[in-house]
Amino acid sequence: MDVLSATGWVESLRRNDPVVIRSLYAKHFRTIRNYVVQNSGTATEAEDVFQEAITILWMKVKEGTVCQENTPDPGGYLFRVAKNKWLDVVRSASHKHMKVVHDDRINVLDADSDDDVEERIARLRGVYAKLDDKCRTVLDQFYFERKDLATIAHAMGVEEESIRTIKYRCMMKLRAFRRAITGEENNEVA
Repeated sequence: MDVLSATGWVESLRRNDPVVIRSLYAKHFRTIRNYVVQNSGTATEAEDVFQEAITILWMKVKEGTVCQENTPDPGGYLFRVAKNKWLDVVRSASHKHMKVVHDDRINVLDADSDDDVEERIARLRGVYAKLDDKCRTVLDQFYFERKDLATIAHAMGVEEESIRTIKYRCMMKLRAFRRAITGEENNEVA
């Protein structure tokens, strides 16, 4: 039986049922991967876009804005979200193949810029310390210890999809704190 065609996929997703999450991956990832790859992307970029789409679907289900009645098949919703996310990536300056011109002159850092870097590092450490233990564990193992998601999942006794979701949520928390890290909150224009 296809878990997603059953009437309760929304409720199962609300309960974080790993069977439904695996089914979403199995049934819909290939379509989104093909779309991203056919539109100048890579399989890795497709994984990132799909993960964002899954997370958005999950958040909308938790908020109650996506329900079985208005979204009987999550595939269309996932594809629309992934397509929009991918179009954002393609339009971004970082995705365009821009040539970086390096200045051969030696950059001399003055004492003020050293202080600025130290201040930013201190703010970053403060923000990182605000993350919960699970976030720090996953991020430390993934980014600093260079462990893959499957290894982290096995060590923590959970599914790889769960670790992928945890990592994504933790990165979103850090991005939300970005303004504090860069000090932009003090430079807002009213």
